[in-house]
Amino acid sequence: MRRFFVLAAALLATFAMPASARAQTREVTGKVTVAGSGNPLQDAIVGTVGAVGGARTNERGEFRLRVPSGDVTVQVRAIGYKRQTVRVSGSQTTADFALEKDVLQIEGVTITGAATTIEKKNAATAVASVNSEELARVPAPALESALQGKVVGASINMNNGAPGGGGQVQIRGASSLIANSQPLFVVDGVIISNATRSNRMAVVTGSLNAGEENGTNRLADVNPNDIENIEVLKGAAASAIYGSQATNGVVVITTKRGSATAPRFNFTQRVGTFQAQRLLGSRQFQSLDQLTALGLGAEATAAATAACNPKCPYFDYQKQLYGQVDPSFESVISLTGGVNSTRYFFSGMDKQEAGVINNTGARRQSLRANLDQAIGSKVTVSLGANLLRSFSQRGISNNDNALSSPIYSFGYTPAVVDLRQKDATGRFVLNPFPATLSTSNPFQTMETMLNNEDVYRQIFSSRINYAALSTGSNNVNFSLQAGADRFSSENYLYAPQELQFQRAGTVQGGQFPGTIIQGNGTNLFSNVTASGTWNNSTFSWLNATTSAGVQYESRSLNDYNVIGRGLGPAQKNAAGAANTTVSHNQQLILNQAFFAQEELLMFNERLYLSGAVRGERSSVNADREKIFYFPRVSGSYRFAAPIKGVTEVKLRAAYGESGNQPNFGERDLTFASYGLIGGLAGFGIPGTIGNTTVTPERLKEIEYGIDAGFLSDRIRLEATYYDRNIVDLLVRPTLAPSSGITTTTVNGGEMKATGVELGVTTVPVQTGNFQWTSRATWYQNKAEITSFPDGVKPFRDNTAARGFGNAYGQLFYTPGHTVSTIWGNALINGVQTTQTPLADANPRYVMSFSNDFNYKRFNVNMLIDYRRGGTLSNMTKNLFDEGGNSWDYDEKSPEDGVPLGEYRYNTWNGGRTTAMYLEDGSYTKIREINVSYDLPQSWWSVVPGARSGRMSLAARNLFIISGYNGFDPEVNNGGAYVVRFVDLAPFPPTRSFFFSVDLGF
Repeated sequence: MRRFFVLAAALLATFAMPASARAQTREVTGKVTVAGSGNPLQDAIVGTVGAVGGARTNERGEFRLRVPSGDVTVQVRAIGYKRQTVRVSGSQTTADFALEKDVLQIEGVTITGAATTIEKKNAATAVASVNSEELARVPAPALESALQGKVVGASINMNNGAPGGGGQVQIRGASSLIANSQPLFVVDGVIISNATRSNRMAVVTGSLNAGEENGTNRLADVNPNDIENIEVLKGAAASAIYGSQATNGVVVITTKRGSATAPRFNFTQRVGTFQAQRLLGSRQFQSLDQLTALGLGAEATAAATAACNPKCPYFDYQKQLYGQVDPSFESVISLTGGVNSTRYFFSGMDKQEAGVINNTGARRQSLRANLDQAIGSKVTVSLGANLLRSFSQRGISNNDNALSSPIYSFGYTPAVVDLRQKDATGRFVLNPFPATLSTSNPFQTMETMLNNEDVYRQIFSSRINYAALSTGSNNVNFSLQAGADRFSSENYLYAPQELQFQRAGTVQGGQFPGTIIQGNGTNLFSNVTASGTWNNSTFSWLNATTSAGVQYESRSLNDYNVIGRGLGPAQKNAAGAANTTVSHNQQLILNQAFFAQEELLMFNERLYLSGAVRGERSSVNADREKIFYFPRVSGSYRFAAPIKGVTEVKLRAAYGESGNQPNFGERDLTFASYGLIGGLAGFGIPGTIGNTTVTPERLKEIEYGIDAGFLSDRIRLEATYYDRNIVDLLVRPTLAPSSGITTTTVNGGEMKATGVELGVTTVPVQTGNFQWTSRATWYQNKAEITSFPDGVKPFRDNTAARGFGNAYGQLFYTPGHTVSTIWGNALINGVQTTQTPLADANPRYVMSFSNDFNYKRFNVNMLIDYRRGGTLSNMTKNLFDEGGNSWDYDEKSPEDGVPLGEYRYNTWNGGRTTAMYLEDGSYTKIREINVSYDLPQSWWSVVPGARSGRMSLAARNLFIISGYNGFDPEVNNGGAYVVRFVDLAPFPPTRSFFFSVDLGF
């Protein structure tokens, strides 16, 4: 506590002392160059150790820095270079620096607190970062896809191949069963929303829940071209600074800022295409007998007879529907510059992504302004504003119960009739092959139906730093940071009555043919953080940093939908529909926290020790006033050149606790509306009841690691082992049906998770003209449920993303088994069993390989992802087998005279043998490849004012090798976030090819 009193006293003393006493500074000038070449290094940051801010070098590499009188330690750092630190005596007025290139990205800083950082070389936890070049060199539909394969320990799956992106990020495996499993996302200090708004597509398709509606989570709005760096806080010791929202990790995004240079204008133009990566086709019927053997009705038999006369034609429905290849465009501009006191960065983006199906696509637009202003020598102000618009048309896909989803419908439609045909009135022909549920003509559906989402978003950030005290050995700084993230999402879904599956009498049309849904959701996140830091370096062997602060955060949601059923001809609004319903959802969450931290860097920066605690209360907890504490401690020690050939070895260990808040409303006792009683609004008991004792889940994690450099840092090794114990796990108890209540949430479960993360980066070749940098990563994890509290039996959460029952394989959360165990039915020794553990959806391990080749002006970059193991439920193949239409239906089977598709379906036997449709999900995928050429001056000088130029060719998801008999083993039905193993009628994944031109002015 003494240090906190001193911190406050220092602030008071700052205002009390005369101005002359506070102004005892002097000026140091110098130049920063690149080691070896002597070329000036622009935009390097020069500052005294422990102080906030500093000076930046100009185009000539020169700087002017105000420093305290007396001896000081001056440090220079620049992106892509190794930092350099020099002791400058009180009589010295000049200092020059020569920085070496940081090929293996050894340098850099990592976040240790709300207001503090530490050099990466001293970090006591595993550090994962991705820079701007790695993010933007290959165009991506969304930020999540740009991160795939670049963060060891992070599983990133796109929801499907629909335009506009959207995916799920999971760090170090599953850490919850029913609570939030997404990491926290922070942009320039602002906590942003990654919500997915339900467009209520389930009303049209009859699917089980909103999880199957193919939505876009809002991280996809963020413009990757604006990002300077992304840091992923994976362990509890690193993420504990964010308290009860950090169990799933934290993704910290830092955007680009201005530089102290003359104005620099950059322009990038990209043009390319998206195309289906892997289509399966369907059965090619050889005779009418094969068709009639399917048990067709009279109408279908007549259509089949007319088509197969005498030979059955084949129409490749998937290629016809998903074969659209239209151009896509992306234009990016930026302007940066400034002087030491004022720096600015402006950017704009317009991105148009063409879908591979008619009537689908996406457009994303972004405007950003970042401004940094120094006010005198003590105050700096940083402001940021980002205006975004995302418009998408994602069509329809995934599971449904009306055969309205194209792949679902194709599973039951023999490909012998041209469904693209139209009659004399311009209407599509009807699909003559109805299944038991309903049927549709997917070509009619995709041309006529609308599924639009229009999002307007604003993200604002601000930070004020005040250097209250700056001497040779003491630096006291105060910071106030505030920001907000607001978006409004408008959804419009239109399924007119002429659609085959919407007609009167069909499953979805019923008495009210035609459906329209209009919805709007407004989401607002805001947070304010006030903090102070005191850095003391009185002793040459010790550098101590104390920090403390408070934080306030609010999250609000206002969401409504108007659903109209029973539409008139050409009616495109809900007003006047025969049947209208309205839904409305409002949420408000308030969080308050305080934190304190101590960091010690000792013995020539060899030993690093840190300890911190965060106290937090939240309105989603049962006791809104109770403060929950989340501590952490960590340490590292660096051994310099312990043996020949070893540059350095760092041992590190950390322990931390973080939390996971209950879902909104799980604490509340609410009542359901039950119409009017005696003219007054009535209410009753809902199916779900709140728990007045619910608390956050708590993750307790210990992490060990070693980082080492070999052969003058030509080889770098990173190895981490972690052991996690999740207590107070939120679970669903079994309730008595007689109570009328079906669902509640309680704490008390426990889960254990372990994992290993490895990374090796090497520079195999480095000459004057050629450099080859290679990196390989490997990780595995396992999460097991260890116990449930009394009264809680094994349960299946009621979301389709976690499986469709024993017949197809499902997650059935059971103590003694992994979270990812797939349960189902099996015939064991002639005895029929149910709820039997059959396989595990979690992969055995995951690897990534990246290689960068640089030869003179040519650059080649390649990223390959490899996954070993992980079982998938191939329900898509089950659909096609049931409909007699699978692409390999007529191939040879183990049973003589029985085609393969029939054999599989018979063996599955209505779900009695679940394993028939469980498959290995291993794959090798060429994730990214980029070939670029830096244009010589004679090329780009023809453009007035140009100073640099580059051309590049890039591809994403270029090629896949897998034995999986489906579209893509990288499945994610319904946007699942705990475990991803269900493949059911997805929007086929896509690959992309782009040509880019970059010009600098």
